[in-house]
Amino acid sequence: MTRLAVMNDLAGINVLHAQLHIQHIGYRPDIFAPIEQPVFDKLMIPYIENDGKDIIVSENDGIIDGYAAISVCDTSKGAGEILPFVFVEVNELCVAENAHRKGIGTALLDAVKAYAKEKGAKFVELGVNAQNTSAQEFYKANGMFVKNLKMQYKIQ
Repeated sequence: MTRLAVMNDLAGINVLHAQLHIQHIGYRPDIFAPIEQPVFDKLMIPYIENDGKDIIVSENDGIIDGYAAISVCDTSKGAGEILPFVFVEVNELCVAENAHRKGIGTALLDAVKAYAKEKGAKFVELGVNAQNTSAQEFYKANGMFVKNLKMQYKIQ
């Protein structure tokens, strides 16, 4: 079952956030640093408390087994170089390692799409690490496509 997160879900979300952060460290140890639990709280609480941000959780048998941290973005608040529209950005989507391939990621993504439609969004977008090919395939299988690529040059 998917639903919007409440503050009581924070402990379960943080367990998954730590799992995701370890994966990020594995992909980019030159950028991501090991962090302590209180930092996770500082990162995730704004999604529960602020307008324009939310966390959708998947809960099964009382356990949070997945979450999507999302932001509603409004281009009309920019400098005017882009036509005004609303979109939803998925900042993080994580499924517990022991719950992969059970439909939880798809349920979360479907809930994000429904949330975006409710907010009047034009589209949903997200970033995914170039090394995370399984996530890329998952998103493609769920109707997403590559919009642009980000390139990087490391200074030696």
